[in-house]
Order: sequence, then structure tokens, then C-alpha cells
Amino acid sequence: MGKVYFIFGVHNHQPVGNFPHIFEKAFNDCYSPFIEILEDYPGIKCNLHISGPLYEWIGKNEKGFIIKLRKMTQKGQLEIISGGYYEPILPLISDKDKAAQIKLMNQFIKKNFGREPRGIWIAERVWEPYLAKVINLAGLKYTFLDDTHFRYAGFTQNEIFGYYLSEESFKSIAVFPISKSLRYKIPFSQAHEAVDLLKSFCPEKGDRLVTLFDDGEKFGLWPSTYDWVYKKGWLKNFFSLLSENTETIETITAAEAVNKFKSKGIVYLPTASYEEMGEWVLEPAGYTVYENLQNYLKKDSQCQQYQDFVRGGFFRNFYRKYPRLNYMHKRMLFLSEKINRKGKPENDKKAFDFLWQGQCNCAYWHGIFGGFYLGHIRSAVYENLIKAENEFDKAAKNRALNTEKYDIDLDGNEETVLRNKGLICVFSPKGGTLLELSLRREAFNLLNTITRREESYHRKIQETLNTDTKDSASIHEITRSKEKNLDNYLIYDRYEKVSLVDHILDKDISLNDFDYQRKFRSLAGAVYSEALKRAKGGIDLIYAYKEEDLEFRKKISFSNKMKIEADYEFKVNNIFDCYDFGVEFNFFFLSPSHIIIEGSDLLSKQKRVYKQIRTLEFKDNFKKIKLLFKFDKADVFILPVYSVSSSESGFEKVYQQTTVLFVNRVNTKRFSLSCSF
Repeated sequence: MGKVYFIFGVHNHQPVGNFPHIFEKAFNDCYSPFIEILEDYPGIKCNLHISGPLYEWIGKNEKGFIIKLRKMTQKGQLEIISGGYYEPILPLISDKDKAAQIKLMNQFIKKNFGREPRGIWIAERVWEPYLAKVINLAGLKYTFLDDTHFRYAGFTQNEIFGYYLSEESFKSIAVFPISKSLRYKIPFSQAHEAVDLLKSFCPEKGDRLVTLFDDGEKFGLWPSTYDWVYKKGWLKNFFSLLSENTETIETITAAEAVNKFKSKGIVYLPTASYEEMGEWVLEPAGYTVYENLQNYLKKDSQCQQYQDFVRGGFFRNFYRKYPRLNYMHKRMLFLSEKINRKGKPENDKKAFDFLWQGQCNCAYWHGIFGGFYLGHIRSAVYENLIKAENEFDKAAKNRALNTEKYDIDLDGNEETVLRNKGLICVFSPKGGTLLELSLRREAFNLLNTITRREESYHRKIQETLNTDTKDSASIHEITRSKEKNLDNYLIYDRYEKVSLVDHILDKDISLNDFDYQRKFRSLAGAVYSEALKRAKGGIDLIYAYKEEDLEFRKKISFSNKMKIEADYEFKVNNIFDCYDFGVEFNFFFLSPSHIIIEGSDLLSKQKRVYKQIRTLEFKDNFKKIKLLFKFDKADVFILPVYSVSSSESGFEKVYQQTTVLFVNRVNTKRFSLSCSF
């Protein structure tokens, strides 16, 4: 009987901007007890990747943990794996940033653990073939990808063992295939079932190399897993069984495996991530077809052989699926190009460090985890990008009023970027809308908004209200709702929820009509003509729109003040015999803010209408931000906006932003408003 050599790898990560209590809970319920138990089994070897944001929290709060890991590394029980320091999706950042983030992690590991790393963890296993060269040039020798990647390349065997070589421009690395069957079995089955599966991989003769490398959070942080893994003893049982079966199963580090085993040949893997990511990126209609096909193949045992040739979508299409996410991603690349073109990491350390923190992957996609739908995670991205730009402008002595034109979001239209010492504003000719409103001192983007859209999992919500899940279920199986009546919040927007959005409104439109996207026509998608003029003390950005019964000019005034002014002048307004004109703003706050209407202080947690008022103030006591609107007399609709999204513990509604609609019912010749900060 042969022997299985088992690469057991764990990837631990918490994103930049996550709440301190989440870091603490993750450490206490997951990372620390895992290592404590592993330490009790010195014969069990483990490969460990920890992301930079988590290393930094540990360094500030649990320094003894790093010392413990160093000792275990020096004894040979742990191999520390490298990665991009702030856990970026490597294909989504520039090549210079890739190299710099990997170098930063390599240096950290060498300094803290006394070892040069040899392997790299690729965030979310998002692989593109040219990464072989990037990794090789970073001085690393191997990585770990799902066996799904290999099946997409045409491998047909049920299990894929050993490791293979892949190359780009003759720069090669080794790739270990991660077993999907083990990934779903550990720790969600009985410990003996996982060990039995490993035993089943034993060849009759010789040795076989098997790899599992997966999220560490499944060992205590995912729902119900703390009780299962620690209180009910799953991990101890698993390690005990491995220790009792060393004649057939031996744990091994990746470095040892490369030395012990020869490559099984060359392989070229297609662009891919793990199978679930390919499902999450699909549009609902596409996902339904994909799911129906998968279910059809599962029903017929003769069709099982075809499943490996069925795959979902391509990761980068998250940026087609979510235009607001696309804007954030391209805004990051736009800034990266500017900083890398004129700066150097060794000379502009703060600017580059903030930029790299703004590349942390979690806000840049959405699946079973909240990701892009989590406002505080998006906010952390913008906070770091704003700080990076502040540092860069400080070094370049470039903080005066300035303008820039560039197609940032690659929609075919050039955006206009207006900056002064306190604000960064980005305007689009599509509807003359405001895409970004960043406060530089607070490093806060008030337009960190989302657009509500249909998700594939929304159809499950009605089916799963008030249902529970089994204690040890994988997050891939969780479908319960965390609260009632979520179906009431399944509202889908017909346009992007940004600011200075112009609408033609039915005269009898109500607050609910507007919330549920009824009784109005938006001009958000119309491309306005544009002119940029220097004005006394500032800049005027002038947009013009014309149709048969409507023609108007929209002048936006920007100066060195903490203020934006918008003035509408209507030249043809026959349409207002039957309709009203509305201007919509959307503002992101970390929680619903206070609203001040003529002296009344109210929380913006409920929909409200205010008739014929002239001033409106928002106060965010958490970030100490105030927004004061002054405008021609108008009705004002105020609506808190919630998304319904999935998380590892179930479906939930999440506060995203506050919508403010100014309804001009009086003056059909002009309408003016200003917003100061």
C-alpha cells in the first residue's frame, strides 16, 4: 500500500476597514484556537498564509501570536506563505503594484519569521496565465489553485494530484491543485470521514501528493463552526486521526513537497477562480440557465462526465455587472497610474501605502460574502485612495483649484475632475451627474453609493423566510433570512444612484412612487453637451440638454470654497404644464444621519416628505460631517436606501445611503441649489 502526503494549508484574512470587534472575534474564535490545537500536535505540519491587514492587527494587539508562529516555523511545523500584502486581486491592479505588494509581504515574512518565502497565496484564486511570470520574477516558486482550474483546462480525472509547472515567457512556477472534495468535506463532515477520504487517495504502490488550501475562517468564524470545530472537538479529532494514521497519511509543507516530488508535467490554466465565483459574477438570467444546465447534468449519471466542461462567468465582469463598483475600481487604477508615474515607493511611502491599502480585494466583488455591498468596506477603499491622493498632492505641492478630464470609468465619456484643498468632485456628461464627492480632510466619499439591482439569490428569499440551517452547514449551503419581510426591500433602480440626477416627474408622484421607481422619467442616461469655463474666483462647468418640449442649461459653480452650486435655467419648458422637475442627490453615511429641517432634528431612518422648504441640513455625528443645502422653495423627498444581499450567515438588508429628491413645483424658469460642507 502506498502513502498520501498531505499539504494542509490555511489562509487567514480580514479586510482593511473591517470593524475592530470583528478582528478580535476572528482571532479569539478562529485563528488563535486553531494554532493552539495545532501546537499540541507537533507532528502535524501546516502551510499558513495571513494577509497584511490581519498581520498588522495582530502586531498591535496580539504580539505573542507572531512569536508563537515564528517558533513553530523554525521547528518546521509551519511554512509561511507570501501574497500581495494588502490582499489584492492581482490581475486587477497594475504590474508595478503587484510587484510592490508581493515584495512588501516577502520582506515582512523574512523579518518576522526568519525565512525567505517560497510560495504565494493568490487572493480568491483569481488566476490569469501571465501571473506565472509575475510570481517567478518576485522570487517565488509555487502557488495553489483549485482543481477546478485544471478541469477547465481539460483534465478529466476525478481527483488531480501532485503538482504541475506553468510558465509565461519561459518564467515558470509550480502549481498545486486544491482538492474540491476535501474543501467541501473539511470541516463540514465528521473528522473520520475526512480522514477516510484522504485514505481513499492512497495508491496501491508509491506515494501520492494531495493538497487542501482554504479559508481559515471555516475553522471557527463561519456560522456554527466555532461550536463544531472547537466545542465539539472536530479539529482535535481530525489531528488525532491524522497522528494515528501516519503509516498512510503524512502532512507535509509545500517546500518539502517540491523537494520530494517531481512535477507531473507542464500545464496551461485558463483564466478562472473557484467554481462559486464564476457563478456569482453571472447576471440573474445567465445564472438561471447555468443552474438549470447543472441540475440537468446531475440528474443523469451518464451526463456527469460533461460537468467539468460547464463553467460560469469571468471574474472581471463584476465591473460590467456593477457600474458603481466599476467606477471605484477604475478610480483606483487612475490614481495608481498617476502615483506610479511620478512617484517611487521608497520616496513616497505614505502615498503608496495608502494606495495599496485601497486595493484590498473584499470591496471589489460580491458573492456569498457581503463584499461590495458592505458600505464600511467600500468606505475604507475610498478613505485610503483619498489619503493617497492627499499625500501625493502634498508632495507635488498641488493643492490649489485644478481641473482634469479623463474617461475614468471607461464608459466612452470623459469625466471632469474638479479639485480644491477640501474637495474632489467628479462629474459625468451622462446627465451632468456627480459621481464622486470626496471630503479631503475627512478622507470620506459622500458618493460611496450603490445602485439597487436584481441578484440571482433574490428569488430564494421568499422561499427561505424564517427557515434555519443545520449547525455544521457550509456557507455554500446557507440560504436562510436573518430578518422578516426582506421581500419588501427588493427594489431595483433604473439608473445609477449618484447625485445631481435630473428627472421629469408626474405631478402626482408620491414618496412611495419614487422609491418604487414609478411615475417619473430619468435623464441620467442622456449625454449632455458640456463646456468648462474659468469664472471669477472659480470654475463653471456648464451642461446643456435639449428635447422637443424641454431645453435647459445646468451650470455647476466650483471654487476654493467647501461648496458646490447648481443653477438650472429653462429655455423651453412646455413639458411643465403636465410634469414637474426633480433633482436627486444620494449621500453615503456610515449610519443613518440626523436631518435638520427648520430647527427640527430627526433621524433619517424613515421615508419623509417636506413641503415647500428652503433649507435642509444633514449631520453625521459619527464622522463629524455636516451638509447644508440651500435652494429655491421646493418639496423634498428623503428616503433611506437599503440593499438586500447575502452574507455568510444569511440574507439581510443593509443600509446603503440616503436619497434626497428636490421637487421644483413652483418656478418653471429657474431652479438653484447649493450644498456646503
